Order: sequence, then structure tokens, then C-alpha cells
Amino acid sequence: MPRVRIVLVRPEAAANVGACARLVRNTGAEGLDLVRPGDWRTVECWRSAWGAHEVLEQARVFDDLATALAEAACSVAFTGRRPPGPHPLDVREVAREIGALRRDETAALVFGPETSGLSNAELVVCGRAATISSHRAQPSYNLSHAVAIAAYEVHRAGRRANDEPPRRATHAEKERLLGLLRQGLAAIQALPEANAEGRFAEWRALVQRTDLGARELKLLEHMARKMALARRER
Repeated sequence: MPRVRIVLVRPEAAANVGACARLVRNTGAEGLDLVRPGDWRTVECWRSAWGAHEVLEQARVFDDLATALAEAACSVAFTGRRPPGPHPLDVREVAREIGALRRDETAALVFGPETSGLSNAELVVCGRAATISSHRAQPSYNLSHAVAIAAYEVHRAGRRANDEPPRRATHAEKERLLGLLRQGLAAIQALPEANAEGRFAEWRALVQRTDLGARELKLLEHMARKMALARRER
């Protein structure tokens, strides 16, 4: 199994943070990451983290989601709505994908705040989106319940094969590629002057949701550099 981290973005209820820390211990996840949390170091948080207080003590806090995902080879945003882009996968499908990662790779299970969920921009940053099915009479789950389902499915999936698959590019490596790609596209005038950032967001979404091996990453970086170089030579 790969290393699995639970990422909570702007969590609002301290008790949910504590409950998720306990789930980290229940499912053998590596740890808990918090992005711009509120006042989470409360008595309620510690009470709900029964048996997993060291997970809270070791929780990492980040100012933005992209930094929190820098080490992740696979980042999955859980959402209860239909985001832009490809249709979200079912939680069990995502669990199988994560179960196929190498032991030295990291997967991030990302959850938004209780009242609003992840924004469209945050969904794009993650690359993948997943949903947890529910009855239409009560479609939304409590944050800690959603984390419990997702973490359990990943734990249950385990590894599907004995052979180690090739290492996937991390979020940070993909961002480096995107920087080169943006320069290359601009050099060959493949990005419009008007709304260049909006159009490039489609490239970012494409790259972040694609599994890239080391060889594929180098090929795309080489292509991006050549695009920029060809423009300068002309």
C-alpha cells in the first residue's frame, strides 16, 4: 500500500478534525494535513481523537492546497456535486487506483469544509474527483463520515498486484512541467492574449488528472523546452 494522507481544507468543526485523526489510526494512513484550519486545537478535538492524540500532534498545517499536495503522486478531491471536467469516479474505483500505487508513493484524500465543500479551483488543483454515493433524501455526509468511508475503501483495496508499478510524477513535478508548458505555448502563440490564464487552466486540469511516469514527464518537458527554443531561434 502507498502512503495515504488525509487532507482537510478549511475544516470548520474541531470535533471533525479529531475524529479524522482517529480514522488515520483506524485505517493505517500516514497522517493528517490541514489547510487553513480554524481554531481546531480545542478540547472537543482532543476528545474525538480518542487513541490518536499523537496524530493531532504530528498534523501538518499548510497555507494553501497546492503546497499540501506537493508530495502526492495521486490527489483525489471528494465532492458531493458535479464539478467541471470529467465525471467524478466512485470512491471504490478511486480506492482501486490508489491501491495500485507503489509503497514509496503518497496519495492524498482531500475534503473541503463542512458547509461549502471544495471550490472548483481546488478541485482542479487535485486533478481527480470522486464521489460517495448516498440516498437522495439525505445526500450529504458529515465530514468525518465521508473521510471514514474513503479511508476504509482505500485500506480495503490494498495492493492489486505484487509487481511494483512505475513511479508516478508528483504534484510538484507536474507543476514544474506546467511552468515549462506555459512558456512553450506562449512562445508558439498557442495561448490567446485575452484570457490566457483561463485557457491555460484547461491544460493544468489535463496534466494534473493524468498519471505520468518518469519517462513521460521527461518527454513532455523536452517538448515544452523545444517549443520555447524554436520560437527564439526564429
